[in-house]
Amino acid sequence: MSANRRSVISATLLVWVPALAIGLGLSVAQAEAPADPRVLATAQLEEAHTYHVGTLAYLYGFPIVDMLQNMYRETQRVSGAPPSAPRAAINQFYRFRERVTPTTAGTLRAPNSDTLYLSGWFDLRDEPMIIRAPDTVGRYYTLAITDFYSEVQHVGRRTTGTAAQDFALVGPAFKGEVPAGVREIRLPTHQAWVLGRVLVKGANDLTAARSVLQGFHVIPLARWQRGERVMPPTAEFESVEPWQPTETPEFFAVLNWWLRDNPRVGGEEALLAQFDAVGFGPARAFDLSRSSEATRRGLQRAIDDARAMLRAASQRPMPDIRNGWIFPLTLGRYGHDYLMRATVAFGGYANLPEETVYAALTGDSRGQPLRGEQDYLLHFPAGARPPVGAFWSLSAYQAKDFSLMPNAMERYSIGDHSEGFRMAADGSFTVRIARDPPRDRRENWLPVGEGPYYLILRLYEPGPSVLDGRYAPPQLEETSRR
Repeated sequence: MSANRRSVISATLLVWVPALAIGLGLSVAQAEAPADPRVLATAQLEEAHTYHVGTLAYLYGFPIVDMLQNMYRETQRVSGAPPSAPRAAINQFYRFRERVTPTTAGTLRAPNSDTLYLSGWFDLRDEPMIIRAPDTVGRYYTLAITDFYSEVQHVGRRTTGTAAQDFALVGPAFKGEVPAGVREIRLPTHQAWVLGRVLVKGANDLTAARSVLQGFHVIPLARWQRGERVMPPTAEFESVEPWQPTETPEFFAVLNWWLRDNPRVGGEEALLAQFDAVGFGPARAFDLSRSSEATRRGLQRAIDDARAMLRAASQRPMPDIRNGWIFPLTLGRYGHDYLMRATVAFGGYANLPEETVYAALTGDSRGQPLRGEQDYLLHFPAGARPPVGAFWSLSAYQAKDFSLMPNAMERYSIGDHSEGFRMAADGSFTVRIARDPPRDRRENWLPVGEGPYYLILRLYEPGPSVLDGRYAPPQLEETSRR
């Protein structure tokens, strides 16, 4: 992308980020206010009002600002020691040509090693972007298209099939028509994130999966209409300063800019009017450097308490628990549930449950953390295999940081697509979760480390019994070392 057409992140933000940073500093000392009770009461009211509205605004806006922050650091070279390595320019794809490991996950949160990833950040204000998907010949893939309100749409095997096809990502500013034969994906925000996944069955399948991954391309609409079907990648990236607004009052200036730049969501008029009353709603131009000390105190308190709320919300029990497995089935569509939307973004982003369900097991039968010194078994009886239209897998993650669990074998998942996976003649099977290898190397073994850790059972294209609550995975059994 040319320098004079930088995106919202690499142009607008870079202009006002430094100015906002100055505004965060202490202002020149002023004379102490007179000890007038009315002045003190006004300051207390201003701080309290800012705090209460700011807390709600932080929960409302956290996914937006968090995605802007991720977009900034993944599409530019952020200075530091060492500088960050950008993935791809805006409106281009970055392809993960290797399966994710504990050391290569980057900013991916709780990633899988069953698929090769495809990632791209998009700015659609100028024109739609055409995504060309290759014929995957039945191989599973999905593109999760997430707008900046965290609402998700999927294209791929489940929804649009695996034949070669073109999709148009269309932002709210576009008033024209997409070309005939191109499937339109309409988005309510100017920015979007696409995270794709292509199944890789194991080391012997890696070359074939890479070939499929390489077949995905992005082309601006105007160039697509001129007959171009492949865009060369950007070779140079600008070097920019680190930018992390989610923990300082700069957050509200960023949110204010974004709200003024994007269309409103119906039904939120009263909420955004409250934001306007404090100064950072879409009808106002918020200048942090001109804010009073009372406003700044209220905003910082709001950030601190809202982040504490998100940490607590991420630990709260979920209502749908089956044999100890937690089924989060309310992801990808949030409406006005701002706390749920922010909580999900705080720990990562999500697919719609119709596409994938990630059932989590965080402890043993006594509620204690899973640990490396204990071996566990998961036995799936005949007729009780996970009901999926695509495939399933089991992975272990370190509880401290949600990363894949390192192990000497470098096996980070096991499932029905895994090379050498064994089932009995009646269709039953058992998975051993253990730190040390079993004596019988033919066992279905998921290696783990010391722990504590948790397990994720991924169900790709889950069946109706998963979504309506009838299916429950087996309970985890403790067993002796073998």
